[in-house]
Amino acid sequence: MLVYSAKSFLHSGFFKTAILCSILPAFLSCSTTKHSEIEKVMQARKSDFTLVSGGAGPHLSDALLKNLSNRNADPTRKNLLKFVSQKSNESNYRHCLSQFKNATECLYLKPDWNQNFFIEETADADDTKEDAKENDKEEVALKVIAAKKSKKGKHKKSKGVQEVVQNIKKGVISHFPHQQEGDYYRALKSFKSWTSDLEALAVKLQSDETCADIELYSYLGLKAEEYFPDEQKLKTSMALYRKADECAQKELKPQSSRYTQNARFRLGLLSIMTKDCVEAQKVFGRLSKMGANDFSSRALYWSAFCSKAGDKQEEYLATYDQLFKMNPLGFHTLSMSSGTSLLIGNLNQPVDPIIKMRAAGETPYNAWIEAIEDLDNMGNTQGVRKLLSPVRLSPEYLGTLEPGVRLYLSTFAYRAKDSFSLFRILDSVFRTQSEYVVDSTLKLFYPLKYLQSISEKVSRVNPFLITALIRQESAFQEDAHSRVGAVGLMQLMPRTARLMDRSVNRKKLFTPEANLRIGIRYFEALVDRFQGDVELALASYNAGPEAVDRWKKRYPMTNRLLFLDLIPFSETRNYVTLIGRNYYWYSKIYANDAKTIVANSMTFPVDFRSLHIDEK
Repeated sequence: MLVYSAKSFLHSGFFKTAILCSILPAFLSCSTTKHSEIEKVMQARKSDFTLVSGGAGPHLSDALLKNLSNRNADPTRKNLLKFVSQKSNESNYRHCLSQFKNATECLYLKPDWNQNFFIEETADADDTKEDAKENDKEEVALKVIAAKKSKKGKHKKSKGVQEVVQNIKKGVISHFPHQQEGDYYRALKSFKSWTSDLEALAVKLQSDETCADIELYSYLGLKAEEYFPDEQKLKTSMALYRKADECAQKELKPQSSRYTQNARFRLGLLSIMTKDCVEAQKVFGRLSKMGANDFSSRALYWSAFCSKAGDKQEEYLATYDQLFKMNPLGFHTLSMSSGTSLLIGNLNQPVDPIIKMRAAGETPYNAWIEAIEDLDNMGNTQGVRKLLSPVRLSPEYLGTLEPGVRLYLSTFAYRAKDSFSLFRILDSVFRTQSEYVVDSTLKLFYPLKYLQSISEKVSRVNPFLITALIRQESAFQEDAHSRVGAVGLMQLMPRTARLMDRSVNRKKLFTPEANLRIGIRYFEALVDRFQGDVELALASYNAGPEAVDRWKKRYPMTNRLLFLDLIPFSETRNYVTLIGRNYYWYSKIYANDAKTIVANSMTFPVDFRSLHIDEK
C-alpha cells in the first residue's frame, strides 16, 4: 500500500499533460480535439493562485501535520468535551446540563443538534446541496425508503397501498385521506404489465382539465418507460411528464417538488432522444429556475448540448461557463470539453494554500471549531467525527464559511480519518473557488490507498479504476457497511461474495485482503460479461446485470451519456459518472508518481465512451 505524508501532498512532480498524452494515450483517454472556443471563453477563469497562497498565515501542509491551535483546555472542559462526545440523546443532554452547570457545549448532546445548532441563514446554502445528494450512494430516485416501523405501522402502509391500487383500477386520480408519499410508487410496482386500467388512467390524466398530484404523473410516466422502446409508451410517458410540467407552471407558489424536477428532467432527456432540442431547452430552462437540485449539472450540460447542435455558439459557451462554475471537476463538465479538464494545468503548480482558523464575525461556527480543536488535541477522534456530522449530513452548513476556514476543518477530518467529511468539505471549496484545485488539495480529495494490493490482484482491469470505485463505495473505510447489508471497501453483499468464494463469511469481508480479492474478481467478471464496456460493468456492479440488460433494451441509442442519464435510479446514474470523474482525476494526479502500476495501466486502458462528445 502506498501512503503519502501530509508534506508529500504538496511537492510531487508531474509530467506535462502533452508528454503524458504522447506516452500513454490509451491509458489517459487523451483527446486530440481542441475546443479553442471553450478555452478562449474560459481564459477569464484562469486560476490566480495568489488568491489562495498569497499573504501571511498558517498553511494547509502545516495544519495537516498537527493541531495549530494554542488552546489548552482546563480539566473541567476536557471532562465536558469527553462527555459531549458520547451519543446524543435527551438523557445524556439533561445529565450534561446538570453536571456542567448548563454549559452551552451540552447542546451537542441534544437530539438533532446538528439541525438546530447553526442558527444563521446560509446565503448560498443551495450551492452544495446537489453534490450532497449526487454523492450519496444510498439515495435511489423517487423511491421512498421508509424507516423500520412497528407491525401496526406496516399494516397501515400495506392497507394504504391496496387502497391506491383499487383507486387506480377505478380511475380515481385524487388522494384519499390517509395516503402517504410513495404509495403511488408502491401501488404501481404491483402491476406486472401495462394493463387496460393503467392505460385508462394515463388517458384520463392527460385529458383532465384539473391537475392531479404531480407525484402520480411522475410515477406513471416512469411506469410507462418500463415498456420502452414501444413508441406508444414513449408518447404516453412524455405526455404525462409534459402534463406534470404544465401543472407545475400553473401553481401560484414556486414549485420545488422533486417529482416536478424528475418529470422535467426526464421530459427534457426524452425530447433530446426524439430529436426535439427546442422543447428540451425550454424544459431544462424551467428546471434550472427551480434552484439547485439533483439535476442541475445535467440540465446545464444538455442545454449546452442542444445549443451546440443548433450552432448557437454564444449560448453554448455561456451555458458551459455556468456548468464549469457549478461543477468544475464533474463528469458532465469533462464530457463537454471532450474528456479533458481546463484545470489540468493546476496540477503543475506547487501551491500550499493558506487556511483561516476562525470564521469572520460573531457566529456559532467559531464555538464549534473550538470544540473540534480541543477534541483533536485530546486525541478524541470519535468526538471529532461526531462534531463533523453536520458536514456529512447537510453540507449547506458550510455555505457561509470562507474557503480558508473550510480547508482548516478538512485538516481535522483528515487526522480523524473521516473520509466522508473530508470529501464533502473539499468539494464545497472546489465549487466556490477553482484556484483551490491544485496538486495538494486534489491529493487529499483523491487519496491513493491500497494501490499495491489492488495492483497485485487485478488481471483485466485498470488499478486506478478499482481505486476510483472504492473511493465511491466506501471512501476507503474498511468497516463501512450500508443499510442494505453491503460491507467493506468494495461494499460487497455477503451473498454475492459467497458465489465467488464459498468459504468467505461476512466478518472476513471487512478485511481489505478478502474484500479486494473477491470484489475485483467479481468486477472483472462483469467487465467480461459486458465485453469490456466499463460503463455498463459499473452500472451492473451497482444495480445488477439484469437491470442493465433491461435498460439497454429500454433505451437503445448510440449517445452513451444520454443512456446513462436516462437510467431511472439516481443511485446508479450518479454512481457511473462519479466513478468516471474519479478515474479521470486519479489517472492525471498520479500518472507519474504511481510507477508501480503504470505498466498495468497501459495494459488495461479505460474508455469512458460518454466522455467523448465528438463521437456522439
